[in-house]
Amino acid sequence: MNRRRAVGAVIGLVAGLVSGCGLLQDTPPTVTPIYITATPEPVIVPIVATETPAATPVVAGTSAALLPTRGPERTATFTPPPRITQTPTFTPTATDTPVTPGPVVYAPVGGVAGAGGVIGSGSGGSAGTGCANVPGGSIGAIYQSDPSIAAAIGCPLAGAPSAVGSAYQPFQNGLMIWVSALGAVTQPAIYALYGNGTYQRFNDTFLDGIDPSSGGAVPPPGLVEPVRGFGKVWRENPTARDTLGWALTGESGGTAEILLFERGEMLRVPQSGQTYILITGAPGTWSARAG
Repeated sequence: MNRRRAVGAVIGLVAGLVSGCGLLQDTPPTVTPIYITATPEPVIVPIVATETPAATPVVAGTSAALLPTRGPERTATFTPPPRITQTPTFTPTATDTPVTPGPVVYAPVGGVAGAGGVIGSGSGGSAGTGCANVPGGSIGAIYQSDPSIAAAIGCPLAGAPSAVGSAYQPFQNGLMIWVSALGAVTQPAIYALYGNGTYQRFNDTFLDGIDPSSGGAVPPPGLVEPVRGFGKVWRENPTARDTLGWALTGESGGTAEILLFERGEMLRVPQSGQTYILITGAPGTWSARAG
């Protein structure tokens, strides 16, 4: 214990000496502080793509003086393309040369000879004088009004005309007429009357439900394809088709009057307002009278 005290005394003495001598007065070194600052973690900001609208072009104003002067307004006229014409085709003749039959000597067929020669020759007396039958009605009036008719067609085979069903259709170069019977003969017939004054008569063989109503031909604008019985005759007979051309309108039906004569028929068709005088021959010829 005494030793510890002695050591402590010595240490205290030495410390006092040193302090008194200024040995312990040296300026301590300057310490430069180092500041450590925390670096914040980078913040990731999500980038959202946005479409930038395109700028709307702005047309600068143009002085009226720089604008070209417009001419008068023009209206475009639409011209439709030509329609395709299917077969059958034909080229109608604009001006047909009338067929002039040569001299024809009509021999009486069941007629009665009179003092003036062959009945209906026009040699004296009125038309039809001496015929066994005298036609009546509108047909009879026309027949007796013109001796040349009786001279050409001869005597009637009956006194009164027969009422028959009929159809009428005009064409570019003629017309067609259908009759349900030829007087007492129950055979339906179709007449093709051509614009050149000749005609042909065909038996009507059209069968509804068996024969096609139409051939499918496409007419030019404003014209019509004949159908049913008229169409069958038109398609199957090139002469009728090429001579008549296209129909102008559809069919019109009615009740006609027909009277058979020695050398032809007279046919009154109310739809057309005409009475047709059909003279048999090679070729047959026709004419018409109003009424």
